[in-house]
Amino acid sequence: MDMTGKSALVTGAASGIGRATAIRYAERGAAHVACLDIHEAGNRDTARLVEAAGAEAIAVHVDLGSVPSIRAAYGAVAAAFGRIDAAAHIGGYSWRGETVDVTEAQWDLVIGVNLRGTFFCCQEALRLMYAQGSGTIVNMSADAAFFPIYGFAVQAAGKGGIALMSETLAHEAARRGVRVNVVSPGITRVEPTGNARPASPNLRRESLPNPPSAESMHQQTAAGRWMKADEIADAVVYLSSDAASGINGTLLHINGGGYITLDY
Repeated sequence: MDMTGKSALVTGAASGIGRATAIRYAERGAAHVACLDIHEAGNRDTARLVEAAGAEAIAVHVDLGSVPSIRAAYGAVAAAFGRIDAAAHIGGYSWRGETVDVTEAQWDLVIGVNLRGTFFCCQEALRLMYAQGSGTIVNMSADAAFFPIYGFAVQAAGKGGIALMSETLAHEAARRGVRVNVVSPGITRVEPTGNARPASPNLRRESLPNPPSAESMHQQTAAGRWMKADEIADAVVYLSSDAASGINGTLLHINGGGYITLDY
């Protein structure tokens, strides 16, 4: 997991898995780390933590729901660092809503940030990486795309789309020196994000048993515990490093071995 001298970019860097990943890049030797997020105060805090870990850091504002904002952010990173060796696209929403109650606006917002935003982040990263002849992208899916969970149809559509899209991008990019992989975190304990997630309709859960409480969700995992943000970050940095040079188009689940059940 040696990132010595590399320039890395992380979306969703203001908190949680994104913050942990940005710091881990620095700890593994990255020379430059760009922290991208819409939540500016948290993003600046992450940049300070990255610098304390030994890398030069910049905090760049990005709205993943806006393609012009994405393009401006990647342009700012390219201007500051000259290249991007590793891009970790972690920013996005975890969102839940009863399918029959989901509005067009809610669909557009969540899919727009999660799937559309990730696509256009990849587009900008690939343009830079193709020009330099090398690079790695790690996109963020979610286990809700692979294990049915009540009320997560929109989330499954967006995060499942990211996983399948990334396989195609990996195929396109392979002979241009660029690798594209995906991580799918399990039930992970993170601090609250800087921006509140969009409001969602209440779940009806008709004819279903009572779900476990939020505090006991980890008991549904095979390991019987929460995943840690650092565990996800380690996987992202590994896939970004030369140690994973033969890994391309792969989806890596980080969930402690799966689930006894995954409905909550």
